[in-house]
Amino acid sequence: MFFKKSHILPNNNETTSSSDKKTIYVLGDDDLALYLAAKFKENGQRCILLSTSGPALGSKQTEISLKEEYNLQKSNISITTSSFVSEEPEAIFIAGNSNTFYAHLTLLPQRRYPDTPIVCFNTINKTNILAPLLGQNFYKAYFKGFLTLSGNNLIANGPLPEITLIAKKEKEEKLGIEEILATSGLKISITEKNIENFWKNNAVEILGYLSTYPKQHIMEILNNKNQKDKIHQAASEICNLAKFEKVKLSADDIIHELIDTPRNFYYKKSSYSKTENASRLEKLYNMLSEKARTYKCKIPELNQMIKDNYDYLLKK
Repeated sequence: MFFKKSHILPNNNETTSSSDKKTIYVLGDDDLALYLAAKFKENGQRCILLSTSGPALGSKQTEISLKEEYNLQKSNISITTSSFVSEEPEAIFIAGNSNTFYAHLTLLPQRRYPDTPIVCFNTINKTNILAPLLGQNFYKAYFKGFLTLSGNNLIANGPLPEITLIAKKEKEEKLGIEEILATSGLKISITEKNIENFWKNNAVEILGYLSTYPKQHIMEILNNKNQKDKIHQAASEICNLAKFEKVKLSADDIIHELIDTPRNFYYKKSSYSKTENASRLEKLYNMLSEKARTYKCKIPELNQMIKDNYDYLLKK
């Protein structure tokens, strides 16, 4: 596929100079954290990637090459990376993956900034400890998109990604965090339905991850009738768990979403180590089994998928 280079500059009509802007901090070092930081930076925001790989003193520049299939653009972006918050943030976005989630939380500022909105994209790890620690401007969010990170090359596969923010919106007035998110250039939607979005955004990701090997596209599995039937059964089990939480899902819809996965996107990252995959499996197992025990609901196919993944790791 061919890409044209594009450099998106800040709006010349802005009345606030770059030096007067507060800084947006993005916490994490995986594909989503890099993508969010790149989009904010590309659209003229002051943005710092807050990462455990950042220097103890000062900062460094992280160079990435971003390809976006939805608009056939390619750009080289330099992102400032640090391991500490040096000034009052305009907003903090927590985007680290489940394996490094708690390690990255140690980089959050010890000083509380009550007016700073904090948005957490990690929905598998338990985040209930964050809200009382960080104040009232705490939000959960979901990212719907297909990102692939290889070295310093980041690809946004498929259509334009969408961010769903969980928040209560009064009338037609825009939330401050909504306006900040809008500067990323991504689709933004707001809803109060957290549990519904938890299942809708995680069901496909869970099944795609559990049913594939690294560098194996989900269609290789779905083209096999027996394997497709097993995934459909596992999808039905997820639908049953969601039903106990008053969320209506369709196994057929989940399968159709899996079928629509971009051809060059893989749910299981080849860059993940054996330890990282084991950690993710543990978190998925704990989350699913806890809900299954709570609702006295059996999930044999999901449990078998998790066991098969553990067996695969043991053989590596």
